[in-house]
Amino acid sequence: MLLLDENLSPKLVARINDAYPGSLHVLHSRLDNSPDIEVWRYAKKQRLTIVTKDKDFLHYAIQHGYPPKLVYLTTGNAKLSVIESILLEKEVIIKSFIKLDKESVLKIG
Repeated sequence: MLLLDENLSPKLVARINDAYPGSLHVLHSRLDNSPDIEVWRYAKKQRLTIVTKDKDFLHYAIQHGYPPKLVYLTTGNAKLSVIESILLEKEVIIKSFIKLDKESVLKIG
């Protein structure tokens, strides 16, 4: 489902598991400290949607298209509880975005 980038807390996976079962953090995928392109390739291969605050992934989305899809959080530095609330409140929007074939990036915050 979702692959959370290393700029997000690994604790977030458990906190959103009911809404997004099967989600992973890069740490759980042994991709922590990996170059962004490796995260991109892994997400593509595993059919995961990347969730990040890292602008570099926006460049990959423009350059490479999708898959994978990208949920870009525009919150800047925010507490874990704020990120959790956003992902849970926007669950319907995020899941609809993942199913659409038209767009590669969803900006939320």
